[in-house]
Amino acid sequence: MATGRAKKPCIKCDKGAGIIICGGCEEWFCTKHFTEHRQDLGEKMDHIGQQHDFFQKKLTETNVIHPLHSRINDWENASIKKIQEVAKKARTDLEKYLNKTKTELRESLGKIKNELASSRQSDDYTEIELREWTDELNKLQQLLEKPSTIDIVEDNQSQPLIRVVQQKKKQEFAEPGAYEPLPQNYSCLM
Repeated sequence: MATGRAKKPCIKCDKGAGIIICGGCEEWFCTKHFTEHRQDLGEKMDHIGQQHDFFQKKLTETNVIHPLHSRINDWENASIKKIQEVAKKARTDLEKYLNKTKTELRESLGKIKNELASSRQSDDYTEIELREWTDELNKLQQLLEKPSTIDIVEDNQSQPLIRVVQQKKKQEFAEPGAYEPLPQNYSCLM
C-alpha cells in the first residue's frame, strides 16, 4: 500500500525522488547524485588538505624572509647611505679647514724663516729671540697636530630611528594569552 507522503525531488536532477538527505547542506539527492555530491566533497577536502600542507611547508621554511625584515633592511641601507653622505661632508669640511690651517702655518713659518735669515745675516740675535722663535715653532707644531679651534660633535638623538611595535588586534586563531607581546622598549638606536 502506498503512503500519502510527498516525496522531495533530487536537488540535481528534479527527476528522481530524493531518497538521501545530506547532513551538511540538508538537501535531498537521488542515489546517483548523492554519490557525485560525496565525490565533490572529497575533492574539496583534498584541496583544503593541499592548502594546509602548502601553508605548513611555508611555516617551517627557514629561508623565507618576512616583509617586515625587508622593510628593516631597506631602512638600514637608507640610513647607512645617509650616514655615509654626512661623513663624506664632514671629511670635506675637515680637509678645507686643515688646508686653510696649513696655508696659515706656511705663512707663519715664512715670517719666522725671514726673521731667522735676517737675524743670522746681521748677527744680532740673543737668547731672547731664540726662545721666542722656539716657542713660536712649538705653538705652530701643536696647531698642526691638534688644532684647538675644531672638534667633532656627534648628535645624540633621544628618539629611536626605528622600532618594532605590536599593534593591538584581536587574535582569532589562538587562545587568549597564547602569545607574549613584544617588548615595548625594543628599538634600534643610531
